[in-house]
Amino acid sequence: MKGRVLDEPALEFRAGNRHIDPRFGIAQFGPADADMETAPRRITVGVVGTTRATDGLQKWLDSCGSSFDRKVPKPGQENLFIDFPGFNNEGGFLAELVHADALVREIPNADIRRLAGGASADAVERTASAYANEARSLSESGQCQTIFVIRPDELDSADPRAEEPAEDEQQEEASEVVDAGSTFHDILKAKSLGLSCPIQVIREETWTGKRSPNSKRERPLQDEASRAWNLFTALYYKAGGTPWRLPRISTDLASCFVGVSFYRTPDQTALHTAVAQVFNQRGDGVVVRGGQASVSKDDRQPHLNGEDSKKLVIDALTEFKLVHKHMPARLVVHKSSAFNAAEEQGFAAGAEDKDVSQLELLWVQNGSGPRLFRSGQLPPLRGTVLELQDDSMLVYTRGSIPFFRTYPGMYVPSPIQLHSVGDVDLTNAAIEVLGLSKMNWNNAQLDEREPLTLRTARRVGSILKHVSSDQPFATRYAYYM
Repeated sequence: MKGRVLDEPALEFRAGNRHIDPRFGIAQFGPADADMETAPRRITVGVVGTTRATDGLQKWLDSCGSSFDRKVPKPGQENLFIDFPGFNNEGGFLAELVHADALVREIPNADIRRLAGGASADAVERTASAYANEARSLSESGQCQTIFVIRPDELDSADPRAEEPAEDEQQEEASEVVDAGSTFHDILKAKSLGLSCPIQVIREETWTGKRSPNSKRERPLQDEASRAWNLFTALYYKAGGTPWRLPRISTDLASCFVGVSFYRTPDQTALHTAVAQVFNQRGDGVVVRGGQASVSKDDRQPHLNGEDSKKLVIDALTEFKLVHKHMPARLVVHKSSAFNAAEEQGFAAGAEDKDVSQLELLWVQNGSGPRLFRSGQLPPLRGTVLELQDDSMLVYTRGSIPFFRTYPGMYVPSPIQLHSVGDVDLTNAAIEVLGLSKMNWNNAQLDEREPLTLRTARRVGSILKHVSSDQPFATRYAYYM
C-alpha cells in the first residue's frame, strides 16, 4: 500500500486569479465571470412565505448589502472564518440585490395550519402545491431571476431529523407521518422545474440566527457571516453567474464528467437513473434523466442494461456538444455503484459512437473500507490518499486543512474509495475528485465529501422521483440545488 497527501486544488476567480478557498477568492478578486458582459449585476428576487416571515427576510436582505463581521476565530485559526463583504457592486460578488413588495406573495395561514400536529403526505403535498403556485405567479411576471421560498417552521414538528434535503430517502405510505421537511423541499422543487427561474428554499433561522422552537436539529447554527456567504453564493449562481471554476491549462484534454446515481419512485415500484453532467471548462451542471435500472441478484447493487448505458453516454455527449460545439476528447463517469459487464460495454459503445477516444469509469464508494489514523488530535489531512490495489484507492475529501490549521468538521471524517475499470490513473482521478468536491455552489464550503458529479446526481434523483416520466423537466442544475 502506498500513501501520500495531494495538494489542495486551486480555484479560478476574476482575471484568472487563483485561491484554494472560495470565500477568500471572491473577497480578494471577485467571481470568475466578473469581467464578462453576461455576469449578473442586479439580481431581482421574489419572496414567497407567510406575512411575518416575508417581512423578516426582506429586512435581513436589506442588511446584507453591508458587511458582516466574521466569527472570532481561535488563535492561529484566522483563516477558518472570513468577513462577509456585503452583497453590493463595490466588492465581493460585484452585484446588488433588488426586491420589492410587488414581488412578494403571501401564503394564507390556512395552508400552514394543515401542518400543525404532524404532517401527512397529503398535507405536505397540498402545502408544497400552495407555495409552488405562488412561485409560479411570480415567475410569470418576468421580473425575477430567483425566487425565495421560506420553508414553514411547522414542518419541524413532524420531522424528527429536520435535515434538508435527505438524499436517497425511502418514503412511507401516504397515510403515515412522513419526513415532512425533506418531502416538502423535494416536492416543491419538482413542481417548480417548469418555472422561468429557479427557487431558493430558505429557513427563517438563516436570518434570525435562532432555531425554530420545533427544531430537533442538534448541530449549532453557523455565524451570520458564514450563512450569508453560503446563501449569496447559491443566489449568484442561480441568477446565471459563475462564482468560481476549475482551472484548465491548454495541455489538458477537453473533458466531460458524468455522475450516475439511482433513485426509487415514491411508491417504491421502480428504480430510475439520475445523471448529472459537469462541464469542466465552465463548471456548470446539466441534468440528463437516464433509463430504468434494476438491482442485481449477484451484488445487490443497481445497474443499467447495455442499451440504456449506451444511450446515457450518447445523451450526455450530445448535451456537451450543444454547449461547446465540439465533442470532448475524454469522458469520465463517476457511478455510485459498481460497474457490471453490460454497463462497461454499453458505456464504451456510447463513447465509440460519438468518437470519444478516452473513457474512464470510476465507482465512487461511500462509507466502507479502512480508515487512517494520524498522530496527534486531528484526523488525516484532506487530500490524503492510500493506494490499496492497482484499481482501488482511498481518498480523504474531508479532513484536517493546513490553511485553517484545524479540522473544520464536527464528526470523524471517513474517506471515499475509488474503484477503476480498465486503464485509469488513480492519482489523477483523485486530484480531479478533490477539485470537483469544491464545486458545490450551494455554499462556499471548501471541503464537500463527494465530487459534484455524484452529489448533483443524488440531489437530482431526490427531486425527479416526484416527476412523472412524461413530464418536462429543467436540465440546468440550478433548479435542483
